[in-house]
Amino acid sequence: MLRTFPLALGLGALLAACAPVATPPVTSDAPRPGGTITLAWQQPETLHPFYSTGTQTNAVVYRVAVEGLVGVAPDGTPRAVLATQIPTTANGAVNLDPAGGMTVRWTLRPGIRWSDGVPLSSADVRFTWRAVMTDPRVASREGYDRIADVDTPDDLTAIVRYRTIDVAFATRFDALLPRHLLDGADAAALTAYSRAPLGTGPFRITEFVSADHVTAERNPNYRVAGRPYVDRIFFRFVSSVDVAKVQLRAGEVDAALSLSEADAAELEREPEVRIASATSPSVETLAFELARPGDPGTPHPVLGDVAVRRALLFATPKARIVERLLLGRTRPGTSELPIGWAAPAGLAQEAYDPDRSKRLLEGAGWVAGADGIRTKDGVRAAIRVVSTTGNRLREQVEQVLVDEWRAVGVDLSIRNVPNTTLTGSWQSGGVRKKGDFDVLLAQAGLGPGSTDPQSYLAQRHRCDAIPRAENDGAGANYERFCEPRVDTLLDEAGRTLDTERRRALYAEVLGTLNDRVVAIWLYDRGRYDAFRARVAGYASNGWDVTTWNAEDWYLR
Repeated sequence: MLRTFPLALGLGALLAACAPVATPPVTSDAPRPGGTITLAWQQPETLHPFYSTGTQTNAVVYRVAVEGLVGVAPDGTPRAVLATQIPTTANGAVNLDPAGGMTVRWTLRPGIRWSDGVPLSSADVRFTWRAVMTDPRVASREGYDRIADVDTPDDLTAIVRYRTIDVAFATRFDALLPRHLLDGADAAALTAYSRAPLGTGPFRITEFVSADHVTAERNPNYRVAGRPYVDRIFFRFVSSVDVAKVQLRAGEVDAALSLSEADAAELEREPEVRIASATSPSVETLAFELARPGDPGTPHPVLGDVAVRRALLFATPKARIVERLLLGRTRPGTSELPIGWAAPAGLAQEAYDPDRSKRLLEGAGWVAGADGIRTKDGVRAAIRVVSTTGNRLREQVEQVLVDEWRAVGVDLSIRNVPNTTLTGSWQSGGVRKKGDFDVLLAQAGLGPGSTDPQSYLAQRHRCDAIPRAENDGAGANYERFCEPRVDTLLDEAGRTLDTERRRALYAEVLGTLNDRVVAIWLYDRGRYDAFRARVAGYASNGWDVTTWNAEDWYLR
């Protein structure tokens, strides 16, 4: 995800000092075919690419089988996958309509087949758009809802006609759905697809055993001769990162993915383990629920007060967390977009100052009781933090917060849940979707495969992106933050292809988020994956999931 962006000298030097360095693939003699690579990973809720709300969790698995017209390169730029090129105005594949719309012509690579042998065609592109717009289980329709139609003049050409400009058009159709399999499919067929999605990738999902594993086997119809090298990838479900590390050390698995900085430092000492790392556009976040849980129209009794949120920011020792728990391998967070062409220069959050936190709470009318916990108008400053179970680093961070926030008069309790419960869909009662939290400790920032901030910011912070019954839970505005000015800024950014203008608009959006203290950006996250030395061919891509180049993996 990295485009050139002129950062101030001091910030650039800091990023260079703190950010992990991209690790090239381990090299050896010519790859030998065959074998199985086993990955320790958390169980995904679904493998349907458009139902997914826990994008990182689900995409690591389905991405080995499911491809789209586009992907993202390690430098953060879009790369053509099933398309022959990325459409642009310069190459004539993007045309702006004087009436305010646009057309985007995608040309498919010839000779591509689905893993069941059926030819891929432009009809699959059109079907994907229609499925996204009509299936109530789709997590978000952002961007696709701007499309008026998709013309298919021949099998290799899809002309996408937009009613309005979509500046993030090059990130759409990052997964394609098979028309021949899903057109007219009943609920049972859709459920089956969600557990074993058919794709055009190097592998095909052949088995999903809940609470145990997913098996992906070589796709005999893959378009690249001689790829993939290995026969299969086996995703073994584990309950925690600690379990994954134990299995990696014992040689029971070949890789443990998406590790913390502290995990990476620990595993670097293992002689049979190699660490792959890259800078990431993600940030570890404490997201505040601004509405009463379960009632988006009513302010949260405690966190609805911006003075409380700002006081909690002052009471959060970000620098100490980075130094002691992450061994100084990153930097305290400053923004929801830490890197990339749209990352704002000079944006920051207030530093740790517990005395100022206490003064702010007292000035806002929150009075300490006999037990030290503050109340206002009969409401006790008692809130819950929710994260994933089995993540020791997050548990350590939570304990720091319990102690530090209590010291300023806020009672914080911990209620962690399994990842599938946290990131589940609206229909399954996912904690994020339903707003069943006060503070959410999780990863934010551009997710795997995202190269353009428009889609991300619109899904995260527009008023109409608040998940609710009326929109079937679509959207990812988990904080229930609604600011008409932010909607206006994002609408304007979405109507222009002028990069400098968009950068300025996003900077104002991100500044507003900081001003309203919608979240605390704890620290910028790197990408760390650990592999046994017998595995080779992997390449770190901080802008995509670990399995982005799984066709190149092999065993020594």
